Amino acid sequence: MENYFFEAFDGMNRLAPGSEESTLKAISMYKGPKDNLKILDIGCGNGIHTLILARNFPKAKIIAIDNHESFINNLNNTIKRNGLSERVTGKCISMFDMDFEEQSFDLIWSEGAIYIAGFEDGLRDWRKLLKDDGYLICSEVSWLVDNPSDEISDFWDEEYPQIDTIKNKISQIEAAGYTYQGHFVTPSTDWTENYYIPLQANLNKMLDKYDDNDMAKEVVAMLQHEIDLYHKYGDEYSYVFYVMTK
Repeated sequence: MENYFFEAFDGMNRLAPGSEESTLKAISMYKGPKDNLKILDIGCGNGIHTLILARNFPKAKIIAIDNHESFINNLNNTIKRNGLSERVTGKCISMFDMDFEEQSFDLIWSEGAIYIAGFEDGLRDWRKLLKDDGYLICSEVSWLVDNPSDEISDFWDEEYPQIDTIKNKISQIEAAGYTYQGHFVTPSTDWTENYYIPLQANLNKMLDKYDDNDMAKEVVAMLQHEIDLYHKYGDEYSYVFYVMTK
């Protein structure tokens, strides 16, 4: 089944909702020192935002990690082609197996990936890797309403029970020992134009290709259900970038 999921996302620039504009807006909220900057990008995927970080922090040393070897191999090839090998490195490491020294990084970045660790667990476990006054900037799916519709609430309760309101996420940030600096809600185009429209095109191709393959059709149905729910309830939830300091 995993192979069909990979096929569903084949050739897509982004593996989750997002955009260069949102990444740049989040970068603009970093107010720390930029000389001799050390950045850790956790759950970098194919590295599309890693490269944006590299362009906008031209003196930074960046380590980008993901547990999918093919993503890291492709990222390192792109890094090499762009002449960034001296300061940007992709490593195939799980976020659960990081062995970096404590207080190593000025900025920890995690775009659309902290949910894998769980928001509160990620905040707690990653904090020790930050230097004092270091920044953690991450995006996290969050409710935009206090009382979401039953259908979408049931979906997220099964997919990611830690989804919560922005207000409660901010409280979790402060409870984990950070100083909350700000947040913003990503626009709907991060979900539609940059993610669901190309994903829908891939799903349509897979339906034609795998007319008699029940496992492939099951994968398509799961992803189609997610897309359909967003079109119905997309005003009730979104990714939100949260900015905080240690």
